[in-house]
Amino acid sequence: MEKTKVFESPPPVPDSFSNTFSNTFASDQMTAHAEKLCRDAFGFENLHAYQKQVLSYLFSGKDCIAVLPTGSGKTLCYALPAMIRPGLVLVISPLIALIRDQIRRFEELDIPCAFFDSLQSSFEKDETWDRLSSGKVRILVISPERLARVDFRERLQSIPIQMVAVDEAHCISQWGSHFRPDYRFIGNYLQEFGPLQKLAVTATATSKVRSDIAQTLGLGAFEAVIGSITRENLALNFVKTSKVADQMNLMLQAVLASKGQGIVYAPTRGACRDLYRVLSDAGIATGMYHAGLNANMRNFAQKGFISGALRVIVATHAFGMGIDKRDIRFVHHFGLPASIESYVQEIGRAGRDGLAAKCWMIYGARDHHIRKFMLEKSYPEVKKLEAVLRTTRELVCNQHGVSETSVARNISATLGFENEMVASCLDILFREGLLERLTTGGFSQGDGGSIVTEGNASLDLPFFLNYPARVMEAESRIAAVRAFAALDGVQGQFLEQYFRAPIPPG
Repeated sequence: MEKTKVFESPPPVPDSFSNTFSNTFASDQMTAHAEKLCRDAFGFENLHAYQKQVLSYLFSGKDCIAVLPTGSGKTLCYALPAMIRPGLVLVISPLIALIRDQIRRFEELDIPCAFFDSLQSSFEKDETWDRLSSGKVRILVISPERLARVDFRERLQSIPIQMVAVDEAHCISQWGSHFRPDYRFIGNYLQEFGPLQKLAVTATATSKVRSDIAQTLGLGAFEAVIGSITRENLALNFVKTSKVADQMNLMLQAVLASKGQGIVYAPTRGACRDLYRVLSDAGIATGMYHAGLNANMRNFAQKGFISGALRVIVATHAFGMGIDKRDIRFVHHFGLPASIESYVQEIGRAGRDGLAAKCWMIYGARDHHIRKFMLEKSYPEVKKLEAVLRTTRELVCNQHGVSETSVARNISATLGFENEMVASCLDILFREGLLERLTTGGFSQGDGGSIVTEGNASLDLPFFLNYPARVMEAESRIAAVRAFAALDGVQGQFLEQYFRAPIPPG
């Protein structure tokens, strides 16, 4: 049975409603009603100034990019329009964990919502379509991969949509540190629905990334709202050491001096293991999370941390997105983070309840070289990428697919590349869509259940043209982190300037 809340009727919607409110009076009316709804129905004391600004732009018919810190209420910026204006709000989110977390929040607020993901049964999906068709859903949350499906888009076109909200919008930009090619095509897919208002929300986006988001999504007359990047309740501290042993001991002392639960980020799996041993030997209930662990081990650590059974979780950047734990009291970094953007995203997970939290970065001279080494692994030489792409396509040409294990083995034998290099090249080519990885149960367990197909050859030219510039951009991000850590107590000012720089003309 539908669980819905009775909302007071909003101001009357003009007869000429077409997903925009160009009249300033209508915009003011809607914004005032949103603030009342926020208090009376959702129980929040009031809207923040930047939330009101975003809503004002949306209610006046403009597209908007909202760069707001983690835990600052970005969700209300599209939840309130969903409750006030007619039509569906379509939310695009990157991970199943995030999608289900957002749905949980909407349900807590009694907002009629729905979602599609790969874990649902056919019955659950049919039931969701029925609810959408009957107009009982105000917010639908999907992944960009779901939007990429032609059959899904064709069916969705029968549902009136008032606005599209792209969450974690920094994933759109190839100039960011969390680029996801699936996000790159969202703007193209949305063109099939005709004119739609768009809201892009993220916690981190430089001027270059904001410009890329606007161009890729095809934003019309848009406004950018940038909240305070540094939160007053986060105490930042930066310590440089000369010896690894000192760095490890200082991190132990930082954890011991920090109350409550927290996350310690490390750049490599090896550093995670070392920190795990040191903290565990000190009697601290510690978990570990990185991509080298199997899914069961990662889930066990994550559940232990969320439940409070573990005081600390030591992790690479693989941990954190989709974790909605508001009482994290510290987020420390052992070594330099991958980028300024990654650092802000990661410390943003601390103190989301508004209470004080600590964020220490303890780093040494060798950390810069570690990041440079990891960069070289992440961005192989162009000639090697081209050779792996050519060899793979020759192997899978005119076939329905070849197991990924067979492809990797053939490339190593043909080109003489090390297994790690082959895996790195294939990961990039899969990620960028130049090759396609399909999951199937048709192969043996050793094959990982994946087959490889030719991918989209039309993406080859733009990828290889942009590749050198993207390598240089990644190198500049590492240099920026190194300079940022060395600043003498003015890191907060640097962050505000780093993200608030205006979009350059043209």
